[in-house]
Amino acid sequence: MDVLALILTIAALVMFAFAASGRELRHFNEIALGLVFLAAALICQFTTLTNTHIGN
Repeated sequence: MDVLALILTIAALVMFAFAASGRELRHFNEIALGLVFLAAALICQFTTLTNTHIGN
């Protein structure tokens, strides 16, 4: 799960970089999508640290 958290964190950073650069991706709100990726990364990291499984 740590790899998934790292990938999601990188995706969030890319979305925030697009938002900061002023470029816009069509049909996406970069800040909102970045926050979703960051939240998912934190959830993955938390479940790894506490050794719990979501949905089980």
